[in-house]
Amino acid sequence: MSERMTGGCKCRLVRYEGTRLSAPMFRCHCRDCQQLTGTGHSEMLPLDIAGFSISADCKFYEMQGGSGQATFSGFCPNCGSQLTRNSSRMSDRIYVHAASLDDPSRYHPEKSIYAGSAQSWDKSAILESE
Repeated sequence: MSERMTGGCKCRLVRYEGTRLSAPMFRCHCRDCQQLTGTGHSEMLPLDIAGFSISADCKFYEMQGGSGQATFSGFCPNCGSQLTRNSSRMSDRIYVHAASLDDPSRYHPEKSIYAGSAQSWDKSAILESE
């Protein structure tokens, strides 16, 4: 059964919905996520790009990811809430920021990625791999 996820920004201008992808939910400690969120890491949940919809009001910032390919960060142009991340490298999915979910309790991080880039004051947030 498909697990539908809905969410949006703080001011409710931008709304999205999609289906949960069977890939791990994770904490990303890369420098891009630190700078985009203004904190030590981001909390990301993967959704299937097929059938994903987001309000036309969403703005996207394009940058070069660690792979050298384009990555995109979606945010609200009104309140600035970070909503999505996706890349041309993993074109079957889009990641939503866990706190942007209507029900953030549905998020359960399974691992940390780019832990080597974690700030010293954020090391306690690293999830150890099993």
